[in-house]
Amino acid sequence: AEQRIGGRTFADFRLGAMVRLTLELLQQAPQSLNPAKQRQLLLRGFKIPTIENLGGSNDAYECIDLCDNDLIKLGNFPPLKRLGTLLLMNNRISRISSDCFDPLPNLVSVCLTGNKLEKLADLEPLTRLKKLERLSLLENQVTKVKHYRPYMINKCSKSLRILDFNRIKDKERKAAGLLFAGERGKKLLEEIAPPRVAGKELTDARASETAKAGPSPEVIERIKKAIAEAETIEEVTRLERALKSGVLPEDLKLEATKEDKTAPAPMIVDA
Repeated sequence: AEQRIGGRTFADFRLGAMVRLTLELLQQAPQSLNPAKQRQLLLRGFKIPTIENLGGSNDAYECIDLCDNDLIKLGNFPPLKRLGTLLLMNNRISRISSDCFDPLPNLVSVCLTGNKLEKLADLEPLTRLKKLERLSLLENQVTKVKHYRPYMINKCSKSLRILDFNRIKDKERKAAGLLFAGERGKKLLEEIAPPRVAGKELTDARASETAKAGPSPEVIERIKKAIAEAETIEEVTRLERALKSGVLPEDLKLEATKEDKTAPAPMIVDA
């Protein structure tokens, strides 16, 4: 019989609303040996919104798979000295707490593909991982920031060997060192990776709360209508991504504005 948690199957969890990372879920979640012969805990696809209760894993795993959830801010890990691989693909991570990885001293591989990290300053906690060897930030907006790759090569520990599934060459490491050397390099760092401003922290926190609340029914309905009327596969794919993120595309916003302007004024009838 299929495993159940509180009377619900794993399929129910994956189709339903967000699920808290409880001790019960930790105890019932699948575990296996991955191709690297690491014992892994599979917490994929439960729509988990925040990291909590991972101390209940008793530090028994070399790999934790948290892909395809609804994580927005990464942090709140307990001490997990055995953990070497952290899989976080396809969440909504836009922030990493400054002390996020302090309890994870032996991390060698982190996969953050398909998240919402936008600024080089957001990656600062990753640069402090002393044993990091493999890192992926593909499909994050931050990879489009000028000098992203040399910045990460220069800032991360020299143990980093593979960035975004491309091996770091010696000439790349030397070029990155030269790019950020001296006063000129210091100015460049200040330009491309300015530290976060305290006031902006509050704005970002509010934005995260809005994202956590999810899109309004009106936004969902408008995107679904656009999907039904789409004429190409590319358009359908774009709209499905918008539906998943809960953000109304700009072209649909313009249409909504036009509809509001052309809507007839309510008729006023004298008594």
